[in-house]
Amino acid sequence: MKRNFKRTLAKVMAVALTVALAGTAAPEADAAKKAKAPKLSAKSVTIVKGKSKKVTIKNVKAKQVKKLAVSTSNKKIATVKKKGKTAVNVTGKKAGNAKVTVKVTVKGKKKATKLVLKVKVKNATPPKTSSAPLNTPAVTPAVPTATPPALGTPVPTPTATATQKPRKTRTPEPNWEVMNVKNIQVGGEGAEELTLFDVKDGTAHLIYNKDNPDKLACYGHVYTYFDVVLPEGATVRDLHSVKFAFQGIAGDLGHKKIHLIAANTKAQETDPDALPNEIDYKSDDGTFVNATDVSDSGYAYSFDGPTGDTPVEDEILIDPDKLGLVGGIENNTIRFCLYINLDGTQGTENSEYKLGNIRVLTSENVTVTEGQQKPGDTIDKTASVQPNILAELDRATIQTGQEINASAIVRNASIVGAVKEARWSVGTGTSDILSITPNTEDKTKATIKALKAGVETVSLEIVTEKDKTAVFTTHVTVTDTKPVIEDKVLTLTADNKVTIPKDTPINKGSGKIDISELIKDVNLADYENITLFGSVTYNGEALEAGQTLTLQLVNSDNSSTGLVTVFDITSSGLAATEEGGGKSIISATSSLQTVVSGSTMLKLLFQNAAELTEGDLEVTIDKVVLNAKKDAAEEPAE
Repeated sequence: MKRNFKRTLAKVMAVALTVALAGTAAPEADAAKKAKAPKLSAKSVTIVKGKSKKVTIKNVKAKQVKKLAVSTSNKKIATVKKKGKTAVNVTGKKAGNAKVTVKVTVKGKKKATKLVLKVKVKNATPPKTSSAPLNTPAVTPAVPTATPPALGTPVPTPTATATQKPRKTRTPEPNWEVMNVKNIQVGGEGAEELTLFDVKDGTAHLIYNKDNPDKLACYGHVYTYFDVVLPEGATVRDLHSVKFAFQGIAGDLGHKKIHLIAANTKAQETDPDALPNEIDYKSDDGTFVNATDVSDSGYAYSFDGPTGDTPVEDEILIDPDKLGLVGGIENNTIRFCLYINLDGTQGTENSEYKLGNIRVLTSENVTVTEGQQKPGDTIDKTASVQPNILAELDRATIQTGQEINASAIVRNASIVGAVKEARWSVGTGTSDILSITPNTEDKTKATIKALKAGVETVSLEIVTEKDKTAVFTTHVTVTDTKPVIEDKVLTLTADNKVTIPKDTPINKGSGKIDISELIKDVNLADYENITLFGSVTYNGEALEAGQTLTLQLVNSDNSSTGLVTVFDITSSGLAATEEGGGKSIISATSSLQTVVSGSTMLKLLFQNAAELTEGDLEVTIDKVVLNAKKDAAEEPAE
């Protein structure tokens, strides 16, 4: 009995010890597991507009990271970029709140860890104003006089003291010296592709032809610049600001900015940061690689659309600390550039603007001079530009008795002039299939009525205000019964892949998929939009947020011309993997015919809009569907 009791007691103690050990080990195991899980160094950050903060990924080393993807819920509030494999850099754009999502995949694990960072962006705190009564002179404590830095010498950021006045309170005074810029130059590798560059009385007039999308101001290929020479003994702190007048006339003028950048005048062969050359501009975060943005606020003027007949006046305060970072300065000459972020292809018109009345303000008794002795050489290709017109139709297939509207659309109107005369006709002048009635108030519009079944041509001849002519012809099909247009499916089995290789710079890689032959007998006026079926992979894996691919529609033999519209693939389903490929609908603002300028060609042009550092970007299009205007057919008129 006693022996059995001892055995039983031993067993009970052993079980209790096991349970106690297990109870101790479990929390330790959980803690170890939690310690190994990646996490951000902060759950939330507050950033001043225009400033950046670095957030690191803890509990993981760079060599352990297989993949890192970052995205932001609102690019207008905050942007995010990867800094290696274990950190991100968040930049505040404007006041508001956003969320940054970080997905980190550790080697040996299939699923990515999703981390969320709350971001609050606030405006910079304005400097406090003095409460002293007006006309009461302020007493400034004596401070040691420092020797200003020479040009090209980095200027350290001063340590704030109670006696220092913030630089942004340095307001212009009546005795600022002013130099008027008369000789504006044009630079960048795409400068010769401009349709027009002309400088008269200190005002530069520029037109970007929308048929040259590879030579855009948006990517630093085209920009204006001027030289400023400081006298001996002057320093960067003697330069106060640059004033100018801007007039946006036509084209893609929405949500654009003007930057003031500076560089040196050396030859590019000896210094890659010299201007003129191609400015390396990062459109995703608005930064410059081989030039220095010297504005104290990041950019001067943000415009949204045409500015009208009256130029808009603005001023950029120069940050001397930033200007002091410009290296390679020779002969006290700084090359300034008013960089206008424009895209010459996003609108239906060419991008056109004027920039003039440029004034450089300097300290009292410091007179700067203009470095250029004459305006840049004029580029004028307007004489060779012809009208590009089409007749936009409600539909190309209609029923007897039905009426449709027709409108003349003129491309290059800013160059060739608006429509002065428009002559509509059907057939050879008369027709028993169609009748056409021009609009008495607007010569660019007409009404077409179906008289009987058949196929008939519709012609439009226009004469512009600059006496240039063009003719457009299309055809309309009339049926006795209500027409039903089916979606047209274009199956691609060859030449349907695009590969943009690893390390291709942003916006540089491109590839073309041509479907022109598949639609050569199709009247695009019967179709509303396009649906693409396919897939996109980056480094062998499905495209994710933050890995942006740009899709563009083109409509000419040269894949670099005729750019019509741009789509962010990551906002569609094309990047998703489904049976038969992902899907992306490309909608038009009006008819698809308008989008492709009435052309019988249609090509898909792809570009990467993110740095390809980890692998190739591959696009495969298996099928293209032209979606018919199924709601356009109406019952015949009584």
